[in-house]
Amino acid sequence: MDGQVLRCAQCGQANRVPAVGTGKKAVCGKCGAPLQPQAAPVGKPVDISDANFRVSIASGKHVVDFWAPWCGPCRMIGPILEQMAGERSDVRFDKVNVDDNPRTASEFGVQGIPLLIFFRDGAEKGRLVGAVPRPRIEAAIQQYLG
Repeated sequence: MDGQVLRCAQCGQANRVPAVGTGKKAVCGKCGAPLQPQAAPVGKPVDISDANFRVSIASGKHVVDFWAPWCGPCRMIGPILEQMAGERSDVRFDKVNVDDNPRTASEFGVQGIPLLIFFRDGAEKGRLVGAVPRPRIEAAIQQYLG
């Protein structure tokens, strides 16, 4: 677990784990739950913020939903993303509330929501804007994340 980022299965917090000596166990810095190598939860999108955005998307394949609670189209696409998160273990689904996290929204030039940005190992690979149907999201995952 040397230098890894592990996501807590309990609260979803990303934790950078340094080298751990024999007999010591890594625990989540937010909730104190034990961390496991497979700690990324499958089954629901994970809320991420300005504070943990970069570390959260640093490794692996991610579909990040930039959204707001007052946005009707965002509420339409939300259940689709939740269903996909429960069915797929090859891609992690994350959510960024643009009202609560303006720095990240600004950094990525978010002007219309919902906006899905596809990341592989921290690098942006593509975007989809609007409440698109599930087949378009699946096609974009295949196109941008392989």
